Amino acid sequence: MYKIKWESKINGILLDDKISDNEQIVPPRPVFYQELNLLGFDKYWEYPKSKNPLLWAIGRRYYYKGNFLAEAKGGNIYEQPELIIKYKGRLKQLRPANIKSLIKKK
Repeated sequence: MYKIKWESKINGILLDDKISDNEQIVPPRPVFYQELNLLGFDKYWEYPKSKNPLLWAIGRRYYYKGNFLAEAKGGNIYEQPELIIKYKGRLKQLRPANIKSLIKKK
């Protein structure tokens, strides 16, 4: 059975059967620029309109290169969710995941 872990160098995830339990994560879903625009990420970071995912999400938590970036709270069809920024480092631009590198990695 494969396990999943972050591959931070190329902003992705890896599937492998040799991942330790402390490296293993819950399977994330890819997040594209359209979702980021709806949530208001463009107020905090620059990012391209890429066909590749820019972030990864587990539930309503958003990750970039394995780092917890932000969390969406509340919101519904009539109200915008609140975006709570968790990342405190210096990050100005989000770069898309390199899918070709992820495929070659394993």
